[in-house]
Amino acid sequence: MDFTWTEEQETIRRRAARFAAEYVAPYAAKWDREPSFPESAVRACARTGLTGLTVPKELGGPGASTVSYALAITEIAAACSSTAVTIAVTSMVAETIARLGTPEQQERYLPPLLSGEFAAGSFALSEPGAGSDAGALRTRAEYRDPDVVIHGEKSWISSGPYAGVFVVWARTGEGEGTRGMSAFLVEPSDPGFSVGRKEEKMGLRASPTVSLNFEDCHIPKERLLGETGRGFRIAMQALDGGRIGVASQALGIARAAIDVVERYYQVHSHRLGAFEKGRLAQMKAEFVAARLMILRAAWRKDNGVPFSAKAAMAKAFSTETANKICQEAVNLLGEDGCTDDYPVERLFRDCRVTTIYEGTSEIQRIVISRSFLRDAT
Repeated sequence: MDFTWTEEQETIRRRAARFAAEYVAPYAAKWDREPSFPESAVRACARTGLTGLTVPKELGGPGASTVSYALAITEIAAACSSTAVTIAVTSMVAETIARLGTPEQQERYLPPLLSGEFAAGSFALSEPGAGSDAGALRTRAEYRDPDVVIHGEKSWISSGPYAGVFVVWARTGEGEGTRGMSAFLVEPSDPGFSVGRKEEKMGLRASPTVSLNFEDCHIPKERLLGETGRGFRIAMQALDGGRIGVASQALGIARAAIDVVERYYQVHSHRLGAFEKGRLAQMKAEFVAARLMILRAAWRKDNGVPFSAKAAMAKAFSTETANKICQEAVNLLGEDGCTDDYPVERLFRDCRVTTIYEGTSEIQRIVISRSFLRDAT
């Protein structure tokens, strides 16, 4: 088995590292304190060719591998996790439209998503009563020729105030539970659509999270994404790939925390004893294990091999591990770790949500167990 990166993968990783060093790292603490959306950075990311990395070249995208995408998100998240999650969600929206959109939808939405004309794209599945249980979704869409009319509310939507297009899930009447859900493309100027309350969060403060309101929201019926009644499958396929992105985001946060600890003990070498060396060694070993799990899932996706369970493993393990690493980093810095003189307190806050969104760790374990049980029968 070859663990070396290809020339393309290393080139993209280096490009992401340069972008993060120039456009992101110097401003991350300021964006967190204010908080403010890093709009200039996410637009620069698109111009650099790092947004929508996996969109095929024939559709105007870079046509890069999922491994390259994972490496890029890790580099950006090490500088600012808020910026990384914005880029990751926008990339997930672009990939979904590239995979399932009609030629007209691809022509309308992919160029602005990939060029930075749209600061972001948003993925609108969660609702006040439907988080982990997507089958509890209540937003409805009715066909009233020539339009589709959407009624309902979405919650915890990343980049909502800045998105140029939203992928929105709603019930269209074909069944209950996970059946009868369809996906639609909604634009911020559509009548009956509005952005609601912004959440005040402990972490990812530069990534705005809002509710969305749909009150007789009229959109053209041509905005149906994929087939009617197949929305749940579309969501799960998108989330499988998205979990690789969240795992990579957590890995970048963990790497940044380890880097801070190493720099700290270079200055405070008198505090580096056997206990501290042992803890730092364990952090590094867990980081490498998480990275290998992520790259395995990404490689399987690139090679058309079933990867859902492997992505769930990578997401659960990497995010839980990153939280442990960030907590340990705060502990190892002692009182210094609890102040904004060092970024570990921000990394600790940013990391916590990675175990929750795009499927909690508990949901990942259900996905994993189903895979094992299915293979055992």
